[in-house]
Amino acid sequence: MSTPQPPGNTEPPARSAPPPPAPAEAAAAKDGREEEDFRSTWQPWLYVKIALLLLAIGWATAFIAENGKRVNVHFVFATANVHLIWMILLLLAVGILAGVLVSQLYRHRRRSQLAKKTRKPSDSRTAVGR
Repeated sequence: MSTPQPPGNTEPPARSAPPPPAPAEAAAAKDGREEEDFRSTWQPWLYVKIALLLLAIGWATAFIAENGKRVNVHFVFATANVHLIWMILLLLAVGILAGVLVSQLYRHRRRSQLAKKTRKPSDSRTAVGR
């Protein structure tokens, strides 16, 4: 809000500064800001996730180190001498791939069975629009 000036005075009016807060209010406001800053920077779940990640990395490193010895793998027509960790990882990958493929086959079979059950005798595959 502006205050009226006398004619001929071209200087802008001096703004009055807001009164300084009382010391108790200033301390409370400062403590509130510090507490809010602490809450926004302290993220316990972040530290839990970092700790779990470090534990997983440590476990994986120990797992690899403990399974570094060489073993013979006997196939039907050949024998291979490989590190045990590579055999474990290969079998893990084969198991995951087999699980994904079996689940896809099951889903495909289940969908075709449901489609047969829900198809009415009057439905035809030669209908217009299909």
